[in-house]
Amino acid sequence: MTDRLSDEQCRAAVRAKELYGSERKAAAALGLSKTTLHNRLARAAERGMMGFAPVLPGYEIKRTSAQLDDAGNVQKEWVTQHKESGPTFAMPAGQVLKGVSAFVDSEGRIRHQWIKTKTDSAAPELIAALKAEFEAYRGLAKIVPAPRRVERDLLAVYPIADPHIGMLSWHPQTGADYDLRIATERMLDCASTIVAKADRAREALLVNLGDWYHANDQRNVTPKSKHQLDVDGRWFKVQQAGVRVFRSIIDMVLAKHERVEVVNIPGNHDPEAAGALALALAGFYERNKRVQIGFPADIYYRRFGATLIGAAHGDKLPPARMAMAMAVDEREAWGATAYHWFLFGHIHKDKLDTVGDVRVESFSTIAEKDSHAFAGGWRNAQALQVIMLHKRTGEDSRYRVNIPPPALR
Repeated sequence: MTDRLSDEQCRAAVRAKELYGSERKAAAALGLSKTTLHNRLARAAERGMMGFAPVLPGYEIKRTSAQLDDAGNVQKEWVTQHKESGPTFAMPAGQVLKGVSAFVDSEGRIRHQWIKTKTDSAAPELIAALKAEFEAYRGLAKIVPAPRRVERDLLAVYPIADPHIGMLSWHPQTGADYDLRIATERMLDCASTIVAKADRAREALLVNLGDWYHANDQRNVTPKSKHQLDVDGRWFKVQQAGVRVFRSIIDMVLAKHERVEVVNIPGNHDPEAAGALALALAGFYERNKRVQIGFPADIYYRRFGATLIGAAHGDKLPPARMAMAMAVDEREAWGATAYHWFLFGHIHKDKLDTVGDVRVESFSTIAEKDSHAFAGGWRNAQALQVIMLHKRTGEDSRYRVNIPPPALR
């Protein structure tokens, strides 16, 4: 803790400044740095040791007023000073902007502002861990041979909704077990089955509809609502497992289809972790021209022939707004297509709404219920699907793999 400056130290600084004329010369004479001398002069001004001649060190003029005689000459003058502004605000490391509060006058002009920050949930150690884990594999994805025979007029759409990798569920509490091992094994088993069922479309769209991970970071709460989460294992271990599972699925799809587009949509459980997932996958497949890893975005659009496809997680938009957003955001493609299809997750079940001519469809998860979902009474089927689209006639067929309930496994 810094000791309080004495009055004598302040007076010595004032005398030196008056004697030598400049702060630099005064500081040298006293054996002080210029900054130290300036701070002592500022403290002296606060204690009334420097009179009131504008402008005192450490202060700035707030307002001036004057009394004039009949001839317009200044008889008296008043100067109001206040402490000068500090340095330009810089966001502290590891912090992000939470909000800004303002005090305004009667005309709505800002008088004072308060900047509120919070800890950045996408912690720096996340990026460091990703780089350390995947830098050695950058661009080294095994080149899977392209299939020899493909249907050029077909697109295979693989929607994956809410697998919640890293979630922990305990059978005595929720009726079924689910952990990191079960999640990864189930995802790979279901993906291999569904890819085998799919037609040999030339192109494939692999859509992560959000909440790929159960937790966004090692604090194990939902980022917005701060709901406590049941998790299995260290968070970086979960992150690593999730990336490896996704890589395996991409390789499966590459063996069946000539071109693969991968979309990662942030969920309400993993908004930053979804970006980290996309970053790792983009680095791994950067030299593979048959794979396109899209930049994470809350809403995705893609046109395939006569079909316009949209996708979102589903936590921000109800079905009616999904349809409206598609019509507004993709005006040209909307008018040029006959079929409009919007995909989402979040609600963990298969559900189809028709808004105008837009089919707004949600998809089941492969995950079990956590304690929160079990207590809330949510009970849904579990499955993974692939939907085949034809360039001219829209949806052509779909295949499904169901996960039997615990009693039948």
